[in-house]
Order: sequence, then C-alpha cells, then structure tokens
Amino acid sequence: VYGRYRDRGYAVNPLIGRVGTMVPETASASEAFAIAGLDWSADKRPAFFMGPDGPIESPEHCSIVRSDTNDLLGIHGAGYTPVQNAALVNLLDYLREDIEIENVLSIRQGRKIFATASIRVEDEVVPGDRIRRYLHAFNSFDGSSSFGVFFSDVRLRCANQLSYLTGKAASRASLDGTGLRMKHTASVTRFAENLPALIDLERRSFSRSIDELRSLTNVQLNAEIARRVLEATYADKLAVPIKDKDSGDKRARTLADLPEIGIIRSHYTGSTGLGIRDLPGAAGTVYGFFNAITQFETHDAGRAKDETERARTRLESLWGGDASRRIDRAREACLALV
Repeated sequence: VYGRYRDRGYAVNPLIGRVGTMVPETASASEAFAIAGLDWSADKRPAFFMGPDGPIESPEHCSIVRSDTNDLLGIHGAGYTPVQNAALVNLLDYLREDIEIENVLSIRQGRKIFATASIRVEDEVVPGDRIRRYLHAFNSFDGSSSFGVFFSDVRLRCANQLSYLTGKAASRASLDGTGLRMKHTASVTRFAENLPALIDLERRSFSRSIDELRSLTNVQLNAEIARRVLEATYADKLAVPIKDKDSGDKRARTLADLPEIGIIRSHYTGSTGLGIRDLPGAAGTVYGFFNAITQFETHDAGRAKDETERARTRLESLWGGDASRRIDRAREACLALV
C-alpha cells in the first residue's frame, strides 16, 4: 500500500497508516504504483479442470495470473479482458491537472486495487473542521467489482468518511452524475475522457454537501432522535433475529444487542474518539452524533484479531460495502431532521 498525507494540521488516515508506507509527495503515479507493489501485469492464461485422466483445458474460461509471482487472481469467462494496472496509472496521469494522488492500495495480493486522489476542493463545517472531497478509482481481478470511480467526503481532522457518493449503486452512477463504471472489455481511454466533466460537477456540488452538514449543527440531539438515527443506520443488523441464550428462542434484535452502540455513545460524549469534543458547535448536536457514527464505521468496525487485516476489511467495507451504506443511511436519517 502506498499513501501520503501532507502535514497540514490534520491527522494521517490511521487506516492507511496501519497498512501503508509513506513516500515523498513528489512521487508520480507510476512510482506510487511501484511502491505499492503494483508494477506487474495481469496475464490471461488458459484455465483447466481436473478430468478423470488428468487436467482438461476449459474453452469457456480463462485464468488471470500475476506476471511477477504467478499467483492466481481469478477465474473468468473466456471473453474477459483485464484492465491492467498500467491503465490506472495512465488514467491518473490523464487527470493530473484535476487531481492530486494521495494513496494507492493493493488488497489481497493485488486482487483488488484502489487509488484515491483529492479533487482539490475543501471547506469547513464549523471552524477547524475541514471536509475534503475525494475521487476513488477501483478495479479487481477476482470478479468482485468492475472498473470505475466514485467520490466521497472525508473529515480531515480524523479521516472519517462522511459519504459514499454513487447514488443508487454504480449502475445508476453514470446517470445521476456521481460515478462511472465500465466492464473490463470496454475502453479505458473513452472512460477517462468522461472524468474531467464529472470532477467539475463534483466540485460544484460540494458546497451543497457542506451546507447540508452545517444544517446538522443546528439540531440538538435527544434520546428519541438518537434512537431513530441508529435504527435507520443499523437497519440491516436489526433485521436479523437474535437467538436467546437461555431459551434458545429467536427474538427481535434491538439496539441494546449491538456492541457498536456503546462505542458510538463514548465517541459522542467525548470520552473516546477524535476531535468532536474539541469543536465548538459540534458537541451536543446531530452533527456531532453523525460523526460519532462515522468514526466507529471508519476506525473501529471489524472483528478480525489481526489489526492489519481488520483495517483492510474496513477499507473494503467503506468503499462500497456495508460501512459505506450505513454511513449514507446515517446521513440521510440525520438530514431528515433538518
């Protein structure tokens, strides 16, 4: 993993810091990918299955293999064409006038790739609480995603992710102006040509997003509001019944059954967490509560015992998984109060 965060008075992203190596700010896209261990190609090779008398080549499938290690990255249909890491480098170089690369991540031995860049727009919600909008390019060789981009807002003081901007998933992103995706058989060049206009649209929509967050500082939190926001945020978990340890019967899961609630409460009151209690105008408000939730999802979620693996899992969840959806549900529930 490659990551760089300049010293501008805000925290280094702890997720990147746990799994990444800092490099000079002057590194180019190709240098960043090399430092991240991504200076290899994804080779398309035959796929075989075991027959009664030995291996048989499948005419309907292909295997995608790392050129440097010969590790298998995925099995796909014969028509699959991988988007090479070099294409991502060229994409970032094409956008160099519009973006500033901040990190590149290789996840699960290169099966998934993320590159994050600032689109050079930021503002304050309350004094000292700056938000920046980012572009994220993603790709996979294991079939877990197509190739594409999405945008997110990040709170620089503590690196909380405050949104995941793709509308109703990537299938609608090109229609509602919040993201793009393409199949691996399409042209990266044509894809790249659409991005400068999309980045300009994100810059223009950013002020509206900041105004929405500012509106949350005018709403005081109470127990009823907190309950409604949490029930909306964790609706996916609450929908799964819980088995009573004593009787063995299933019952409805409640907020009291979720271990994250206690941590969120601690973040909100200021006994733990990053930066909320130090911000005049945030303490005691729905905005402060929203940040307590996003801090948990950004920094605390995950069950893996290994810290590095837990950080990787959170990143994947934040960038298109359950955590991103929970953050967006929390944001929608909070904005509904304004």
